[in-house]
Amino acid sequence: MKHTTKRLAAVAGLLAGLVSGHAFGGDDLAAAATNPVSNLVQFRLQDGYSPSNRNADGYSNALFAQAVVPLSSLASKFDSLQGIVVRATTAYVSTPDLDGVGRKEGLGDTNILAFAVPKRAPKNTVWGIGPALTIPTAGDNEFVGSGQWQAGPAFVFLNTPAPGWQVGSLLYHQWDYASTRSDAADINQSFFQPILFKHFDKGWYVGLPDTPQKYDHKSSNWTTALGAQLGRVVKMGKQPMQFFGEAYYNSEDNDVPEAEWTIKFQVGWLFPQ
Repeated sequence: MKHTTKRLAAVAGLLAGLVSGHAFGGDDLAAAATNPVSNLVQFRLQDGYSPSNRNADGYSNALFAQAVVPLSSLASKFDSLQGIVVRATTAYVSTPDLDGVGRKEGLGDTNILAFAVPKRAPKNTVWGIGPALTIPTAGDNEFVGSGQWQAGPAFVFLNTPAPGWQVGSLLYHQWDYASTRSDAADINQSFFQPILFKHFDKGWYVGLPDTPQKYDHKSSNWTTALGAQLGRVVKMGKQPMQFFGEAYYNSEDNDVPEAEWTIKFQVGWLFPQ
């Protein structure tokens, strides 16, 4: 009950931020904030709370820190590129109560996606390609990290078929190539995040969650994130900010401890170039 009350208070704070900030003609900025390869510096804090988990007791939680940095000076050295965008995400993870070991927590692994964005693209379309890298910053904590260095390809595609709409997908795949623990499991996983947003006046938008679906090729198991997101870009004082809340459901039971329902909310700082 204590943890649920804290999350409800946090959601109330998010809603207060959504309605108290003032619009500033930020519809274009809102579209940039939901574009994975826009020329927009961003810093985000997200909290994902799962009140119940399959095959484990109690709640779980992940507090994410994410930075999105366009490397404009580097991209300008290549005539064919519109931009280079790097996104780095790390999390502090608290597991549910695991059989025989109880609750575990600690710094999780760090995921980095980098995209080279070509100038040549179909009308109303932007796309990017690059590497995906996971750094095992969880160290020896087997409960919150993989214990594996991972790498693979990444691809993103975004189209604006009509004013206010964004449709696309973000995909990446990773294999392990070096271990930090002798008992670390091999990694062969694909991630697919569908992108669908509808933007409205005054910076409001609705869309799909920013959490990808995952397919584990070793176990032939899916982990899904079926849900929706409500967000707004507003100006708090002089600072443009992005707030959103989302809820999603994992429809798969893979006989391992995994979240069923998750509520995630974000506070993000935007720094237009």
